[in-house]
Amino acid sequence: MKKKKLPSEILSIQFLILMSYSSMAVLTLLPLFFEHLGGSPREIGFLIGIFSLAAFLFRPFCGWILSRFDTKKVLLAGLVLILVMTSLYFLIQSLNWLVIFIRVFHGIGFSIFVLAALLTVVLVAEEEERAYAIGVVSTGFMLPLLIVPYLSEQIIERQGFFFFFLAAVFLALIPFVYVLFVRFRLPPSLPESRLESTGFFRLLKRKRILLIFLLTFIFETGLSSSLSFVPLIAHEGSSMRSGYFYTFLGLTAVFMRLYGGKKFKSWGSPGLLLPAFFFLSAGGFLIYFSFNNFILGLAGVTWGIGVGILYPHLSALVIEGVASNEKGKVLSLFAASVDLGFAFGPISFGWVSQSFGLRFTFIPFGLFVFISSLALMLWGKSTLFKKSS
Repeated sequence: MKKKKLPSEILSIQFLILMSYSSMAVLTLLPLFFEHLGGSPREIGFLIGIFSLAAFLFRPFCGWILSRFDTKKVLLAGLVLILVMTSLYFLIQSLNWLVIFIRVFHGIGFSIFVLAALLTVVLVAEEEERAYAIGVVSTGFMLPLLIVPYLSEQIIERQGFFFFFLAAVFLALIPFVYVLFVRFRLPPSLPESRLESTGFFRLLKRKRILLIFLLTFIFETGLSSSLSFVPLIAHEGSSMRSGYFYTFLGLTAVFMRLYGGKKFKSWGSPGLLLPAFFFLSAGGFLIYFSFNNFILGLAGVTWGIGVGILYPHLSALVIEGVASNEKGKVLSLFAASVDLGFAFGPISFGWVSQSFGLRFTFIPFGLFVFISSLALMLWGKSTLFKKSS
């Protein structure tokens, strides 16, 4: 296999995502803050999930923005909104409408930024390198999990929530400054490739796109449930640290995307999807049995294998063979499925766990991920494995 060389613009986007998501990685421990304020699992799940629900509902308007404004300006606008909303967490004293306001607009800001960043990658990367390019950029979502949640847990225990939020604000400030003062080239304006606010339902009528939309929704539902509620599981045991889960999940996912993207001959093939969903399900079962840090870390490794494969594969497969004037719209649909899964996961998990218990709920969620993904791939097997023209 020939050595893959990526444009420098992709590394710039990777850095922006890395630093922005470092701020988000701090806030993965928000459930502990909401629990501290007296929140129930249902309330915590709602407040975590509404972030992604707002991002999902904003996607069509975000597409309209990207079709009319310079990509760098859209990136900057998203980063400004992220920074402002992160700063407002200092004002939260109770679980009221202010929390909902902050979570909604924080989600909108992240929606604007991430979609602009991913569209840039799609337009810059060569088609045969797209899965690898998206995998490299998406390591920015995973690398912060190696250490940031663990450090955040220590900050909360030793310094309290004020310094916890201060760390999140500082990390959100870095990409904002980078965009202001560091010049990097973005792809030229291509009106025929820009996002439009119409045609989404027509695209969803295509079986392949609908299939990947649903698979992505299932994947993100499972992932968001795990990311949101593992801190509360670890909090049940005084010696357990959720940072072990996040660190090993992130480390494994990054290894899969960087090493696998370069070395695995089957990288980019839909044949890797079902094994990846199996690892997600197995990770859910391991969380149920995680009564010490070793098993919690092992659960992170298991999740990391699935996560490392699924995001770059699903995002590359969904735009394979799509006409240039539709790539942006299809990518927007993919991002919407990510948001919808991240919204549905914590909200539904919170409701189920309220009745059946936090730890036990990982079992039915693990079964849901595997059975539903298996059923979908059997339904769409001929479409998924058919090479697009």
